[in-house]
Amino acid sequence: MKTDQKTITRTIRLPSRIDDILQKDAKEKRTTVNSLISTALTKYAEWDRYAESIGFISLQRNEFKLIIDSLDDEKIKRIAEETGSRIAKELTMFIFKKVTLDTFLSMNSLWFRYSGHGTAEIETDERNYTIVIHHELGRKWSTYVAHFASQALKSTLGIVPKINITEYSVVFEFFVP
Repeated sequence: MKTDQKTITRTIRLPSRIDDILQKDAKEKRTTVNSLISTALTKYAEWDRYAESIGFISLQRNEFKLIIDSLDDEKIKRIAEETGSRIAKELTMFIFKKVTLDTFLSMNSLWFRYSGHGTAEIETDERNYTIVIHHELGRKWSTYVAHFASQALKSTLGIVPKINITEYSVVFEFFVP
């Protein structure tokens, strides 16, 4: 949690078994119960409340990888382009109420931070953008991410990125005039 953010003190009641779990986890993570609760509530506020209402489901990573790996590249590309042209814009509108480059990038940061599908890093010098997605799901997931995000950028913002795909990462580069 950022220290420059305004905070408020709130008193809550917890069942003792939940407090026991929080105390144990905080000790294992070398943090405070307050920090653990704040992190959980931040995730709820930034992601879970939206993900739940629009139908996200949870799968174990290896289960998800088995599903992706069972598809051929053309099927992955077709699914990614179909969903990329629709879902990214819908999710950005749902969370931020408007679609701009900034809200689109913020939505993607949230998605990767909380979904378990990988991590995203965004670098910019105000006009040139590089987005690096790193994951542990293999080449077929890289293919999906590349086609999904490429179609999302194109249909949502009219941006056609340059893409580099590896086994465990996808790099998008584009210029905004």
